[in-house]
This record gives sequence, C-alpha cells and structure tokens, in this order.
Amino acid sequence: MKSIKSKIRRPFLLLLILIPLITLLLFNLSLRIYVNAAARSELKATINAVEKAIKSELETDGGKPSEKKALSMARNILMALKSSHFSPGMEFYLLNQDAKPVFPAKIRLTPSQMAYLNVISNRFQLMKQGTVYSIPVKGKKYLTIAYSMNNDDLSNLTAVFALPTDRINNYLNAVNLILFAIILLGMLTAIYFSEKIAAHITVPVAGLGRLSLQIGQGDFDVSRFSVPQDTLEFKQLYESICLMAGKLEANDRNQKTFLQNASHELRTPLMSIQGYAEGIQSGIFPDAKEAAQIIRRESIRLNELVGELLTLSRYESGIYKPLWEEINLCHLLKDYSQRLMGLASKSGRSLSLHLPEYDVIVKTDDNLLSQAVMNIASNCLRYAKKEVTVTLEKTEDKVFLRISDDGEGIPSDDLPYIFDRFYKGKGGNFGLGLAIAKSAAELLNGEIAAYNKESGAVFEISF
Repeated sequence: MKSIKSKIRRPFLLLLILIPLITLLLFNLSLRIYVNAAARSELKATINAVEKAIKSELETDGGKPSEKKALSMARNILMALKSSHFSPGMEFYLLNQDAKPVFPAKIRLTPSQMAYLNVISNRFQLMKQGTVYSIPVKGKKYLTIAYSMNNDDLSNLTAVFALPTDRINNYLNAVNLILFAIILLGMLTAIYFSEKIAAHITVPVAGLGRLSLQIGQGDFDVSRFSVPQDTLEFKQLYESICLMAGKLEANDRNQKTFLQNASHELRTPLMSIQGYAEGIQSGIFPDAKEAAQIIRRESIRLNELVGELLTLSRYESGIYKPLWEEINLCHLLKDYSQRLMGLASKSGRSLSLHLPEYDVIVKTDDNLLSQAVMNIASNCLRYAKKEVTVTLEKTEDKVFLRISDDGEGIPSDDLPYIFDRFYKGKGGNFGLGLAIAKSAAELLNGEIAAYNKESGAVFEISF
C-alpha cells in the first residue's frame, strides 16, 4: 500500500523527468535538422561565392588555364573562405580527374585529411555537382559538396568543400549538458517541494487519524489536538471531527444514562415480583391470590416497559426502515380516534377530532405515525381535565397535526426535557412515550414541538 507522500512525489518526478526528456529529444531532433539544413545552405552559398571568385580571377588573368594559376587561385579561395563568415571549420581541396589532391599538397595533408580523401576517391565519380552529401569517415561525418571546373579554364579540376560536423556536435553536446543540468536542478527542486507539500498534507492527516483513533477508543477530548488553519479542507475536516466527537460524547453520555435509567425502571417491578413470589413461597401472605394479582400487574408493567424500550431502540438505532405509502390522513386519524375512545372513556375524558373538509393525502408510515399520535394522545388524556382535541391543518407546503388538552399545561421547568428518555413529570409513567413519539416523528422527516396555551398543553407534529 502506497503512502500519500509517495503518491504525491511520484507524479512530480515522472512529470519532471519525462517532459524534459521528451523536450530534449524533440529539441535535439529539430536543432539537428535545422543545423544540418543551415550547413547545407552554407555549403551551397560557399559554392556561389567560390564561383564568383573564380570568374573574377579568370577575368583578371585573361582566362589562360594553367596548374600554377589553379594553385594560386585555390590559395586565394582558401584565404577568402577563412576570412569570410562561411564556415570557419570548412576544408577545401582541389582534385584532378583521378581524385588525387592538387591542393593542398600531399605532403601537407594530415592523417584525418588523408582518410577523408581515401573515402572520397571511391565516391568521387558518382558525386553530382551542387548536391550536399553526408560522408562518414572513421566515426566522423563530413558534409561534402563538389564543384567541377572543367570548362577549359582550370585543367579539368574539381573543387571539394568539406564541413566537419564536429562543431555541430560540440554545440549540441553543450546544449544537452545545459538541459541536463536544468533537468537535474528541476528534479532536485521537485523532490524538495514534493517533500514539503507531502509533509504539509500527511502530517495533518496522520494527526487527524490519531484523533479519530482516540475518539474511537472513547476519549472525546479534542482540545489537545490542533490542525493547520491555512488549509480550508483540513480546517473543515477538523471541525467536522470535533462536531462528530461532540455528538458521540453526547450519545455515549445518553446511552449510559439510558442504561442506568432502564436498569432502575426494570429493577423496581422485578424486585416487587421477586418479593411477592418469595412471600408466597415462604407462606408470609395468607391470601396468595392478592399477591398473585400484584405479580401479574407488575409483570404487565414490566412487559410494557420492555416493549417501549425495544421500540425506542429500533427507532434510534436506525434498524427500522419506514414503509412509505400515500395515505389519506383524515381517514387515518379517524381510525386512531376510534382506538383511543376506550382509553378516553376509562379515564373519564372525551376526545374530539377536527378535520378539514377536504382530503389530506400524505406519504407516511402508518406504524410510525400511530406511535407518535397514540403516545401523545395517551399522555394528553392523562393530564386533561375534560377533553383532548386532535386538529389537522394543511398549508401550501406543510401539514400540521396538533394534539392539545385542557389541563394545567406543562411546567416551565419540565418543558425543555419532556422528549428526553426517562424524563418523567408529575404523574408520569415510564418517561418513554414522548421520546418514542419524537423518534417516530423524526423518522417521518417531521418535527415535533410542545408548548402551552391559555389552558393546557399543545403537541404539534409538522411534516
């Protein structure tokens, strides 16, 4: 598995190696083509200059051919070449019909010139006038052009101009050396900056990784860690992790509180059941039937508590997935009111339903909505004096379901906490009903709120 540092460094190096190398190859190719073309043009320009010089010499001397005059003319041509801008390194030869050197003298030829003339002698008869040839001689190349002077003026001699490519190669080697130095400097610069960039990225990432591990191990204190504030993404990631840590800490605290409260609520009926069961067993209670009724009542209470705990756990853990369907909310609320009539009659209160004259079609989950409505209505029936009212209202973009009672209202000290798990106000049962209603409403992508009116409390579900 590759590290972030290697993933950042490798593309930098590849780009700074491949691009300059490709550039170097293309530059060498184009420069070599250009230099060769320039050298060939220079040789042809040299021929034109020599031709003019020969004509000038012939006109001055009256045009009488002789080998002595040819040698003198060759010396003048060579001097003109050396003093002009035409190829300072160019070599000049006068060859007779047998490809033997007339100028320079054979005894003055260097070994490299002798080697060149030996190669030329094999190709001399095939060379076309005015054509530039590239002739290899012992690892060196010469750009060669021939000019025949066989018009009864210079004893059938041929002028051969040879331009060694050493200077061209030396020039290209110097350019390559400079480019290689630039590439090397670029690579070192790239390595330095890639290390800096990689460290700027990997150090905060490694720190955030350690922070995540710390949070995963249950330590939610993020104050000991800091992240560079000059990078927006790292700052946002750090803030998100801090927010996550805060929520996890709150959830962990809530879970611990939940377990403590749940164990306390479960322990009370269990201890009651255990005590009466042991009393029956030891014969303390002469009327076992009454003790059995208490055990039955506590068992029912315990079963209800366990059921509500399981329901709340399913909702809050994300296990429960809503089954969405389009339902007429007016018909649904009529069904809920029928189911609540028994509880209302038992408590001596009435339940009234206020619905609009038109149908209200919503996409909802019947089970979740019934949990929210039934739990809130049951709670209102417990605290109402005479009546609980269920009202449905629809606006352009929202549906409001309000359940209100005519009781004393919710004490201001209790109002912020009534949807918390196991929070019980005066006369409360388990403290889970409203928490279940809140979770059900949120799973329906809705909101739930509670407030007091002039007489009694109002619970409002909007979605």
